Amino acid sequence: MIMNKSDQKGSKTSIIQALRMHGAMPRVNLTKVTELSRATISSTISELIACNLVKETEKTPSTGGRPAISLELVPGSQAVIGADLDNQVWTLGVFDLLGNVLQVTKIPVSSSRPETAVHELVEQTKAFIKTFDTNVIPMFGIGVPGLVDTTRGTIRSASDLGWSNVVIEEMVSSALGWPTVAINRHRARGLAECRFGSGREYNHMIYVGVGSGIAAGIFNDRKLVSGSFGGAGELGHITVEPAGPVCPCGNNGCLHLYATASAIEQETRRLLRAGQEESLLSSGYPGNDLQLLQAEFICRAADEGDELAIRVVNHAATYLGIALANLVNLLNPEAVILGGAIPGLCRTYVQTATKVMYQRSMTSLSAGIAVNTAVLAETGGALGAINYALDRHFSFTMIQ
Repeated sequence: MIMNKSDQKGSKTSIIQALRMHGAMPRVNLTKVTELSRATISSTISELIACNLVKETEKTPSTGGRPAISLELVPGSQAVIGADLDNQVWTLGVFDLLGNVLQVTKIPVSSSRPETAVHELVEQTKAFIKTFDTNVIPMFGIGVPGLVDTTRGTIRSASDLGWSNVVIEEMVSSALGWPTVAINRHRARGLAECRFGSGREYNHMIYVGVGSGIAAGIFNDRKLVSGSFGGAGELGHITVEPAGPVCPCGNNGCLHLYATASAIEQETRRLLRAGQEESLLSSGYPGNDLQLLQAEFICRAADEGDELAIRVVNHAATYLGIALANLVNLLNPEAVILGGAIPGLCRTYVQTATKVMYQRSMTSLSAGIAVNTAVLAETGGALGAINYALDRHFSFTMIQ
């Protein structure tokens, strides 16, 4: 059937968006979510089924009776593409509208200059698209480090990269020829976990990503809370030690200085230099050069029972747990999802942070909270970024 691309009342867009954001649902629920009439739902669904974009499926009820007929998007019928920048490597992913991974590739960046990072991403993306058979909706989402102004498409600052006031959306869009949306990489990963990962069962959740930095994504009714320009969730720059050292952001005593990968590395080096050598870490780093000691090795040693590593990891995780308790008291989520390199590597870190969170938050608020670790580590940023772009700008008329 030739697809009718008209969508004068926006009903096709509304239905696809509802099924994409909330998953399969019966017609009666779709009527409530979209606020479309039953007649409009019925006629529009018939068109979308004929175009192989939506299908009917039986969902077994939890308590007896006949299975309800639900509607869901057809897997693999359309593709979307997004990218995530982390540690000088782009992860470029193609997904369907249900979040299934269709193809992934890695693009190393040869320079820390934003122009180089964008050029190498765009050139590889153009080549990547040519090899793909499924129709790709012409829209691009990118997850990037730092404080991202999502209203202007600008990276205001990314201290790890030395970037400031980078017009990232314009740079990518003009080079690629597609509308492009940028978002902080941790908030992108949180959106992916909320929709498709370990947070998919919850309507109200907080994602906290911990790696070279710390950032949170706050999700209310499964939608990202952005703040006035996209900066909501800069957890790494809350003050936890008023008289602490200066953070790259210019403040003193930020959480970033105490709970990140670099904080774990620096504290371990300080203790080893002070003569505390009763540890696997005293001789376990490459070439016996303390500067080469990485958080990955320290986290692994902590999980294996090394006392010095446990001490360092617990110190970092305690600070994160205090921050999590404050989030719980402030936002009353159903779940907290811990993602990023450190929670993904270190069971000790997650256990300590969780314990402290429960201890320091109001029991009535934290008693029923689930604490899960992220499950979409490699692809979460790219998947979340393109879903954020779709949330903001998708229209049925974009489907070719």
